[in-house]
Amino acid sequence: MNLVYFHSPKGGVGKTTLVANLAFALQRLGHQVVVLDLDSQNALRLHLGLPMAERRGLVPQLQLGEDWRNLIIETPTGVGLLPYGQASREQRDAFEAALRTQPECLELGLGSLLSQPGCILLADLPSGPSLALDALARLPAMGIATLLADGASAATLPLIGQDGYLGEAGARRALYIINQVHIRSRLNRDVTEFFQHKLGASLLGMVHRDEAVPEATASQKSLFDYAPASAITQDLEDIARNISRLLPDAYAHSAMKFSLSDM
Repeated sequence: MNLVYFHSPKGGVGKTTLVANLAFALQRLGHQVVVLDLDSQNALRLHLGLPMAERRGLVPQLQLGEDWRNLIIETPTGVGLLPYGQASREQRDAFEAALRTQPECLELGLGSLLSQPGCILLADLPSGPSLALDALARLPAMGIATLLADGASAATLPLIGQDGYLGEAGARRALYIINQVHIRSRLNRDVTEFFQHKLGASLLGMVHRDEAVPEATASQKSLFDYAPASAITQDLEDIARNISRLLPDAYAHSAMKFSLSDM
């Protein structure tokens, strides 16, 4: 099962942008990548080249007990997307109720993707504790927390730990990425060193701050197409390799036979 979910103890850490760029990086390694947006902001579609007018998604088209592969949208980047969708208040409430009363609904809906060798599923979660996080944490998946190298992320780090929203078991398995590292800021450097010491081997990598990231997003292009020579692409590729190395079936031979056009 190649499921990776991304969470954060606070908002504003660039998690959604990071998920999109790691999807591109994993795709460049030869993986079939599908991204699942479980955040009601429904922003991942914009990072993957879809227009604001795109309203389709998991929540407005909720199909409990059915295979959700038919809801995947093949984006211009080639990455598959299961968007949250432009949902009404009633639709959002119905989805939350399903997660509360039937937490297994995510596993059932994603079953065929989760069992597809070589297909990596990245899930973008809302910040902090959520019912979607609780549902995914029940599965044998890789959980990655996104942090900034600032005082607020350092202060909220305990919210992830054994007394926080992941619980003791989840905290033991948690992995971390430090985003937007700015080496010219002394505070940023100090916090980065604190995280490196505190997190040790659970730190998957760091992504340096680069204006090419928001520029690529504004242009609705992959960072690797917009600024292929940027140093940040190396950061992302290093983290993607670490993720791939930790997944059990990342390079299954059947991976290249899987096509979104078959759905």
